[in-house]
Amino acid sequence: MPPARLILGRLIDALRRADWLNAERGRVYSLMGVVAFIIMALWFWLRFDVFATGPEPLGGDFISFYAASKLALSGHAADAWNPAAHAIAEDSLFRGTHGYLAFFYPPPYLLLCWPLALLPYGWSALVWMAGTTAAALGLLRAYFRHLRPEGAIPLVVLLAFPAVWINIGCGQNGALTLAIMAGGFLLMDRRPIVAGLILGLMVIKPQLAIGLPFVLGAAALADPKRWRVFFATGFSALAMCGIAYLAVGPAGYMAFFANSTYAREVLNQGLVDPALMQSFYAGLRVWNIPMTAAYAAQGLLSAGALSTAAYVAFRYRPSGLALGALTISATVLATPFLLDYDLLVTALPLGWLVLTGAKDGFRNWEKLLLLAAFLLPLASRKLAVLLHLPIAPLVLLIVFAFVVRRIMTAETASTTLHKGWAPAQT
Repeated sequence: MPPARLILGRLIDALRRADWLNAERGRVYSLMGVVAFIIMALWFWLRFDVFATGPEPLGGDFISFYAASKLALSGHAADAWNPAAHAIAEDSLFRGTHGYLAFFYPPPYLLLCWPLALLPYGWSALVWMAGTTAAALGLLRAYFRHLRPEGAIPLVVLLAFPAVWINIGCGQNGALTLAIMAGGFLLMDRRPIVAGLILGLMVIKPQLAIGLPFVLGAAALADPKRWRVFFATGFSALAMCGIAYLAVGPAGYMAFFANSTYAREVLNQGLVDPALMQSFYAGLRVWNIPMTAAYAAQGLLSAGALSTAAYVAFRYRPSGLALGALTISATVLATPFLLDYDLLVTALPLGWLVLTGAKDGFRNWEKLLLLAAFLLPLASRKLAVLLHLPIAPLVLLIVFAFVVRRIMTAETASTTLHKGWAPAQT
């Protein structure tokens, strides 16, 4: 019988190299995960019955979007940011009352929500969740096929990403932000102006757009051709704000800015449990670190992540596909307001790392840590709530470090890879 030390050494080596985690097993494990998620989704559907009115309709936060649409269609768009009027609109949708779901999004986001109430709630929720998810996964697959035509990540693996199902269950917009990011960076090298116009749509969710000006600006300083993307992004964002101004008027913008005070209180006073969020700031608040100190620490991390991303974009002039992985991995570190459904956008840098690693080889522990990042949305909230262990910032920092290291070591010089996706077999 082998001594315990030998067994432990073999176990550590198996984890360090993770040769057992290959393409075939990845597909099998993913299929098992998708089946499990579908079963859970059917159970929730039977429990809440999305097509019937009730006090707890399926769709979660989608109630907020639908109520905002109802107000806008009735000619009271500015009331979307009036908590009292918005709460009445929510309560009018179903029998009984439920907890208030605020609408903190800027006016450009209301443009997307505007037509939602043209359909009954259940059908509208179904169209929203199915449509945004299909757009996100379709554009993500196109992004990966362009990166590695003969070995792109299978759809079943993308469907097994837990954040996909968390976003659907919450009725949120994580798939929409992923679709915008994937579409913009996919076209950056071929259609820079179109890419910028797409990326400018991220004005709908500013906390996930904070990396764009830094990375795009630094890339443009290194390569003048990138200025077209930079200015098209800015133009698109301003145009969206202008169109929203015409739609909601000055009253809408005034109501939005007034409601922003409440939004700050939600973050600062813990009206949303910090354990439910994924940022470094929230993690420190879980440990009862004073708010000022937590903000200061988050500020240092944000400055470090964004300046590092800008330096890498300027110094190494990566492809548009690599810039996408760099921007997103920096952004999720830099923002203080990040929820588990927002982690859906990390599918892009995770897939980018898997495909580049499959071509150039994985380093020790890399595959295992990428698997941990893949499973992060499934476990991060529970660990923070039950064990006061906010692991998300550390895992996201590791992903960012992996992206930076691969770009800096010039392992992604070519955006077209010719070998199939076939990590080492056991």
